[in-house]
Amino acid sequence: MKTILKAIAVSALICSALLFGTPTVIVAGAPVPRTAYYPGDRYTTVYRPNEIPPPNGTKPPTVTIISPVNNSITASNNLTLAFNLTLEASTSYYPITLDAVYYKPSWQPENTSLEIEAHNPFMKKTLPFKINITNMPNGTNSLTVYAYTICEYETSRELVSQPVSQSGFIVGNFLYIYSNFYRKTGSSSVTFTIDPSANEPPPQPQAEGLPLGLIIAAGALATVTIATVGIFIYLKKRKHQAATTKN
Repeated sequence: MKTILKAIAVSALICSALLFGTPTVIVAGAPVPRTAYYPGDRYTTVYRPNEIPPPNGTKPPTVTIISPVNNSITASNNLTLAFNLTLEASTSYYPITLDAVYYKPSWQPENTSLEIEAHNPFMKKTLPFKINITNMPNGTNSLTVYAYTICEYETSRELVSQPVSQSGFIVGNFLYIYSNFYRKTGSSSVTFTIDPSANEPPPQPQAEGLPLGLIIAAGALATVTIATVGIFIYLKKRKHQAATTKN
């Protein structure tokens, strides 16, 4: 008798947890089987997602990197990674949801995830991103941006009553919701070079074996000499014209 009463008590606790427990928190990521109770309902909702391959024609998220410019050279070890992320649903009735965005620097072993304010479904949307990156190493570097999207849609649902205890004395009501979902990935990369000497002025040309000051002095002396010769020729010519006119 004690064993039977103990089993009934345990079953009652299980039923209470199913029917009056707190709703399950849905976190970012691929949908997973989960159970939730919403106050006021006479049943517990059970979600049963099923992953499928992306249908033909499914559009991946498009990453367009604006800065830094590919194959560019800069002297600064700090820059702004700016890119646009375009999401477009493959059909007019199944929206897609942005699940995750992160970038991978070539000089670091790990990815850096970006915070997404809300995992909202979109039919078509372009989202701008800007990230300040500092203390990058000199030389040739690269950045790759990745974006993940999920499309989930309901396929069927059923309301069933079934025992929630081994004895079968306690029966619970459940709403099973079945859905399909698929994931899609997009990425883009950019390569750039950090050269601290990129902004230095180009060196002035110098004659081999002669200092720049000596070259400048020689040029000035040559200019004075040419001017003096010119004046002498001009005065001699005027003197000759004056003598000819007098005769």
